[in-house]
Amino acid sequence: MTRLVPYLLAIASGLALALALPLVVPFLSIREVDPAGRLELLAWVALVPAFVALRRARGAWQAARLGLAGGLAYFFAAIYWVSHAMTAFGGLSLAFSVFALSLLVLYMAAHWAAAFAVAQRIRARLGWPAWAVLPPVWVAFELSRNYLFSGFPWANVGYTQARTPVVAQLAAATGVYGIAALVVLVNAVLAEALEARRERRPLPRRALAGTAALVAAVVAGGALRVRAVRAEAAAAPSITVGVVQPNVDQSVKNAARNHRAQILARLVPPTLEADRAGADLVAWPEAAYPLYVAPDVRSFATPAAGLPPLERAHVLLGATTVEWTRGANGERVPRVGNAQFMVSPGRQVLGKYLKHHLVPFGEYVPLQRWLPFVGHLVPSLAPAEPGRELTVLEFPLAAAPAAGPALASAVPGAPAVGDDAPPPAAAGPVRVAPMICYDAIFPEINVAFARGEPEPELLVNPTNDAWYGYSSGPYQFLAIVRMRAVEARRAVVRPAYAGVSAVILPTGELAPGALDVGPVDPDLAPDPQEPARLLLARVPRLRGRTLYTTVGDLFAWASALVAAAALAATHPALARRVRREGRDGRSAAA
Repeated sequence: MTRLVPYLLAIASGLALALALPLVVPFLSIREVDPAGRLELLAWVALVPAFVALRRARGAWQAARLGLAGGLAYFFAAIYWVSHAMTAFGGLSLAFSVFALSLLVLYMAAHWAAAFAVAQRIRARLGWPAWAVLPPVWVAFELSRNYLFSGFPWANVGYTQARTPVVAQLAAATGVYGIAALVVLVNAVLAEALEARRERRPLPRRALAGTAALVAAVVAGGALRVRAVRAEAAAAPSITVGVVQPNVDQSVKNAARNHRAQILARLVPPTLEADRAGADLVAWPEAAYPLYVAPDVRSFATPAAGLPPLERAHVLLGATTVEWTRGANGERVPRVGNAQFMVSPGRQVLGKYLKHHLVPFGEYVPLQRWLPFVGHLVPSLAPAEPGRELTVLEFPLAAAPAAGPALASAVPGAPAVGDDAPPPAAAGPVRVAPMICYDAIFPEINVAFARGEPEPELLVNPTNDAWYGYSSGPYQFLAIVRMRAVEARRAVVRPAYAGVSAVILPTGELAPGALDVGPVDPDLAPDPQEPARLLLARVPRLRGRTLYTTVGDLFAWASALVAAAALAATHPALARRVRREGRDGRSAAA
């Protein structure tokens, strides 16, 4: 039994850390259990049991097994919803989706295993304390999850703090990786203190004091930044945005051409309502338009398109593009794209953005070129073409706000429509970065948009959360997008097909009125009592870069370099030299 204790500690850590992420308990709830984010505090102590077990590990191999146990518990609890998504969205069988989920969790847990093994080797060979080793090593393996095998950085430890604005502001300097490093540091120092107490050794007082001071500085700096960004946003030019959430069942969406009128009836009336209320932009969800369109479409001003002209509002319209080509054997092959079109009030297309990072097994089949049989696992999938450019979409504003009901600003302290706000046209064309669904989980796409020309003033994250079902998925995704807002210091408009639509402030806080209606179960018919929803808000237009969008993932890559250098130093000859120099330094200090 005593041999199992370290693994039970690691498993307990994984489960406790998963509780710090947004959570929906399957079969027990359909809404987030802790919307206020109080359980985020668990993240600061959740890894202590695992790190205590790691400190007692005998060698890197046992450390790897501990990391694997903790990682399996964490990722199974965090991303259990992936199997449902693969079934509803990718058309996979239930058996294969569960198998695929297991492989994905094993792959992600392997990063924990590697991090534990590397940290243990460095600690044992170089004599460094775990609290000095674990943060850079952890960040290095979180970074690797962002890129290996097309990348899946979901459930990064830093996202446990997305609902705590004073901590989340650190992402404006270091990205989410800096938050992950801070959380790991606190856990490692606490684990070291517990072990010192158990072994009746002196407590690591300097490490405890230094860590406490660092956390206090982050919290204080975060509080000051929240106030400063709120003030800046309140003084900035703003636009009125309408967010449309049609709440259409996924099974209906999968057969959209057969339900064209039904789907348009969920999209067009809220759009007209937003236009009458003086909206400058109406954002539709990902692929919401129920008809396929040509990639080079120039207008939706035809009777068949089903879109009425508007007085003022431009529409950011999500649609699937299809172009037929000839395959190697002369067969007709569709080239599919996931696009957002900027459509004028007169229904002319002003610009198009194609989704940049596609969903494996949802929008393309990975490794199919080398493993053709993989494609037979998802026979219903028509692979999509990724976008090659990060296109910022622009639209002009009307000369003056339209007459309509006064709308409260999304930003505290900003004037409402009709108050003494500067004319919207004074700020020039509005520039929008449309990160479609999966694009938003990759921070480097956010950075690339911020560095591009023209510079975006607003982020939009059109998504379809219906395929998550009643799960943690939509709420975890919202937490990720909240971090993108902080990184770029931009408001984010988030229209969801079903799930959680919201306007996110540049501080990462949610504006009032987020449409948390819960995901629609794909196995149920559309509920006529769950009509389309509309969220209207005034949204600030900010410019300028943050430190993070200027330097990118410098902190993460520097951490990875430190971890790699420390691992290289564990070579026996180098390790002896490092340990000797460490002893000499301590003797001189004494």
